Amino acid sequence: MPTNGFRNRPGLPTLALIMAAAMLILGNQSPATAQSTKADELFNYPDTILDGLPSAQVSTPLEECLKLCQQRSGCAGVSHTAKNECRLYATVNGGKRDAGSTAQTRSLIPNYSDPTNPPLAARLEKLKSTDSDGHELFALSKDAFERGNRDVGMQAIYLAMQRGNQDAKLEIARWYDPRTFAQDRVDAADANKAGRSYFELALEGNSQAQTLLVSLCQDAADSNSSRATAYGGFLRTTYCEGSINP
Repeated sequence: MPTNGFRNRPGLPTLALIMAAAMLILGNQSPATAQSTKADELFNYPDTILDGLPSAQVSTPLEECLKLCQQRSGCAGVSHTAKNECRLYATVNGGKRDAGSTAQTRSLIPNYSDPTNPPLAARLEKLKSTDSDGHELFALSKDAFERGNRDVGMQAIYLAMQRGNQDAKLEIARWYDPRTFAQDRVDAADANKAGRSYFELALEGNSQAQTLLVSLCQDAADSNSSRATAYGGFLRTTYCEGSINP
């Protein structure tokens, strides 16, 4: 009888069985082959079992079952039943309803219902026509950046800002702020861009922006600040003098 919880199944090649067992034994010992669960998130289908070519089967809890597939680029999908039967698939051809089961796949299941976590690009296209205040677009941008999709993240947050979402405008201002400069989001720190956004938001009654503007002006006025060189050309007389209150 095979070890590590694997069972021979009709049509399951012996080589595939050995390789699958080896993967379980190695676990996470080879970081170079592990996939990021954020950047490589699987599509989730509740109450679903997959139809395709299985590569391995093991008895394990749902969380561990999903991890087995997430960590292996050769896994096209995974099914887990209410009886803790975990099945990894080399190819996925379709899906069918099975109450209590959970399936996850690397690609959308053709001609099947939408997953609970639809593709980021599809969410963006939908929100372009439905999200008038940018609230959902800003939430999508955060989700996209978390999942490693910079393109969707940037499109979503700038569109949210254009639609008047203060949270999006404040977040972008922080990217340019020399104190919180995000070099993975913008090309260079720009105190004037940050100051202008803080100033405009403060005029609209945003207390958080007002606090950030005050602290930015204080830092810019400090000749001993570690960021002093970043404030060359900063328009203090435009953003830092007088009161912004009516």
